[in-house]
Amino acid sequence: MFWILLLALFLRLINLNQPLWLDEAFQFKSTYYFSVKDLLTVYLPGDFNPPLSYLINFGFSRLFGFSEIALRLPAVIFGVLTVWLVYKLGGKWPALLLATSGLHIYYSQEARMYSLAALAVTASFYFLRQKRWFWYSVFSLMSIYSHYLTVFVFPAQIIISKKQDLKKLLLSWVGIVVGFLPWLPVFVKQLAAGQQTAGTNWGEIVGGLSLKNLSLIPVKFLIGRISIANNQLYALLVIPPFILTAYLLFRALRRKNLLLAVWLFVPAVLIILLSCKLPVLSYFRLLFLLPAFYLLVARSKQKKLLCLLVGFNLACSLIYLFNPAFHREDWRGLSQQIIAGPVVINPAVNAPLKYYYAGEILGTDSLPEENFYYIPYAEPIFDPEQKFKQQAAETGFQETSVQHFRGNLTLIEYNQ
Repeated sequence: MFWILLLALFLRLINLNQPLWLDEAFQFKSTYYFSVKDLLTVYLPGDFNPPLSYLINFGFSRLFGFSEIALRLPAVIFGVLTVWLVYKLGGKWPALLLATSGLHIYYSQEARMYSLAALAVTASFYFLRQKRWFWYSVFSLMSIYSHYLTVFVFPAQIIISKKQDLKKLLLSWVGIVVGFLPWLPVFVKQLAAGQQTAGTNWGEIVGGLSLKNLSLIPVKFLIGRISIANNQLYALLVIPPFILTAYLLFRALRRKNLLLAVWLFVPAVLIILLSCKLPVLSYFRLLFLLPAFYLLVARSKQKKLLCLLVGFNLACSLIYLFNPAFHREDWRGLSQQIIAGPVVINPAVNAPLKYYYAGEILGTDSLPEENFYYIPYAEPIFDPEQKFKQQAAETGFQETSVQHFRGNLTLIEYNQ
């Protein structure tokens, strides 16, 4: 097991200093510019995430700084601990699969809550199986305070629990509910804000119910964050491991692995149904189901085929880790190309620019009087008619240079 954990840690440390992307910059912003009190009472009520990962980043960064690596190290630790718990639950094969999983590696390198949620849910199931009710309650509550969608594992847990354990399970839930009550007023505000995005362009982007979002769940579970522009080549990459995994799942389900099947499928179905009302259906939000996926696949007992799947995982992970094209948005590189002058960007998405650029940053509500740079990030959402560009042209500004960076970032220089 030591070597599997070492491999998991090694893979999650490679290129950990990638530039922060938008969501990670929000995490930085919330923990750098806000006190704990303001984080909980001012920032998070306008967000749609629980507070635990923010509080962990707040404390960790006060000790180790706010570099990309320091912001992401907690996620690395949570990822490796999840691999260890999966070993405790199912042995070396599922642990090795999770250790080499491209999707799990990617989100074990992200300063967000997904790696923490996967750890908390896995620990919840582990202590449920051990009938250690106190620790079950602790990690179940941690899961909800990490990511709201983890609440859908509770119906799965009641399905797989034996009759003699139901009373203790329900008593544990009482403690979990009591532990969540202090946060309930904030959650109600967040829920109201989330409902307002349903049916909007932003809602569709962040997780509306669609065939694309549904199909991305199995695809990304298998290949992680790598992709190919050519759809035919993409299909050639995805179909063989998809068939292999489907066969392994079929073999595992024939062995009546009820606990793992329920853990994997019941929350997924419930989240899909919820996405009819709230835009929550994105594959990365289901990362906490990935351990169940690999635990179930490993129960097929097909060692040679499992070796092939580990090899495929490792190949996809190495492509992601060593090919910068699949890394996060290059706000660092963009900022280094700004020579002088103010930069205009929609204030709703300026957090990553503020992390890397110390100069003057303006909003899109008015034009500068001098030459400036413009970053049309999220323009299809906030300015679909490109009114800012039209106003600049009408005022006499001309585009003198356009530079493109990884992650669909564009830097436009305007001069009169």
